[in-house]
Amino acid sequence: MKKKSALLIATILAAALALTGCTAGAKSSAKADDTLVIALQSPPVSLDPAKAAVGLYVNYVDPAYASLLNRAVNGKIVAGLADKWGYNSDNTEFHATLRKGVKWADGTPITAADVVASIKYFATGSGPSSPTMAALDVSAQGDSTVVLKSKTPNPILADLLTPENLGGAIISPAGLKNPPALAEATYGAGPYVYNTKQSVSGDHYVFTPNKNYWNQSAIHYKSITIKVIANANSAVQALKSGQIDFMQGNADVAPTIKSNSDLAVLSKPSIWAGLFLLDRDGTIVPALADVRVRQALNYAVDRDAITKAVYGEYGQAVDQPQAPGFDGYSKAAEKVYTYNPAKAKKLLAEAGYAKGLTIPVNYGSFDADNTKLVQAVQEQLSVVGVTLELTAATNFGGWVGDIVSKKFAATVLSPGSGGAEFPFAQSAFMPGGIVNIFGAEDPELSAAFNALASASVADHDAAAQKVTDVAVDHALSLPIAAVNTTLMYNKKLQGLEFTKGNGVPTYVTAWTSK
Repeated sequence: MKKKSALLIATILAAALALTGCTAGAKSSAKADDTLVIALQSPPVSLDPAKAAVGLYVNYVDPAYASLLNRAVNGKIVAGLADKWGYNSDNTEFHATLRKGVKWADGTPITAADVVASIKYFATGSGPSSPTMAALDVSAQGDSTVVLKSKTPNPILADLLTPENLGGAIISPAGLKNPPALAEATYGAGPYVYNTKQSVSGDHYVFTPNKNYWNQSAIHYKSITIKVIANANSAVQALKSGQIDFMQGNADVAPTIKSNSDLAVLSKPSIWAGLFLLDRDGTIVPALADVRVRQALNYAVDRDAITKAVYGEYGQAVDQPQAPGFDGYSKAAEKVYTYNPAKAKKLLAEAGYAKGLTIPVNYGSFDADNTKLVQAVQEQLSVVGVTLELTAATNFGGWVGDIVSKKFAATVLSPGSGGAEFPFAQSAFMPGGIVNIFGAEDPELSAAFNALASASVADHDAAAQKVTDVAVDHALSLPIAAVNTTLMYNKKLQGLEFTKGNGVPTYVTAWTSK
């Protein structure tokens, strides 16, 4: 279990870095006008959908693996390989029916039994949604309908089947016969197939059209190439010279293309960054079990100053574990913790910690922004007598290993959020959640979460905001900033937008060129 937890957390972090910007190496070459060439900062975790990272890294999987459902730019669930879907009355059962005539890339028909086998395989993987999928009962109803059943209400079953969560990126029986092969080849039903002959693993990945895709009009390019370019400045030069059409930007490089009339920047708050207070039951730091101590931490930080110093114009201060415009963001929770060191000291004294306390915190020094963030928080908390004892990990594996060791009471984790409130709260605050390492439980939060799980569509927003309100009132985390995802691209590219409510850009299969 410990090993799988580490894999899941690593996948979540990879998704975070895909959104906020981290690094990995590459070569580049000229491209033809009928191709799309994009740059990502590191190679895929895997081409296997059950092990792949989400965020921008879905672009390594989405071209070859059509999803059962999709999400429109307005945030609504829309048809994919399935053209009919729906819940029962209490969100415990979900049906998805395949559209007629869909085929795998090898030309064989897709059946409901195939889909069931794929979902069951996905549940065994290391993707961020795998624990939820593993808890479902999945079965076929006839040749074309798939039924997902949950023991408890679950309002995100449809979301799990979209590209952003990859659960619906179904894998053919041919691929499932040889799971190790899924890391280096594709066995899907998407508009493209991975071209192993034209690709070089770790350097560039080429996708060419699938002649058996059900909607040939949705194939916009003769090829899609993803180049691995670690250094942002190198990617900027490739963008300026026309060698790539798209790249991940950041606050340092985005201003460098403002004077270029052929290029554009798209930037929007997509995640929150801050400290995850892992040890909320006080297992290794007893003080953290006291809500007054956790509230004191929140009053002791000047979010505006830290956000400006770390993220500049590409971030905004928040004191709730959600980004503005996202599911669960609460107006009532805004400005609850205004900067007030005196109040922080008073709360600490009331809790019996007038002389201060020490909190061991780990973070990944491979992310420059996270490093600056935690050091700024460390400096400000020291003013009220709280010492952050920092331990830096230089790579993913070290950071994840530190977390699952249970030697650290808090960690710096971006994303704190990247979409719907239900999966975030489940992973972060509920017992059994993949980031809830110590298994802490807050009864009021659990009650709000359970109400969200069974809420109707009409009641969903209020229920999601209630979860956030409880998390803020009980100071279950230490949020600092909502951080922008920044994208840089050639203006001839069309269809590149942020999807409402989850901060994830549309994927390459939705893009076209003038």
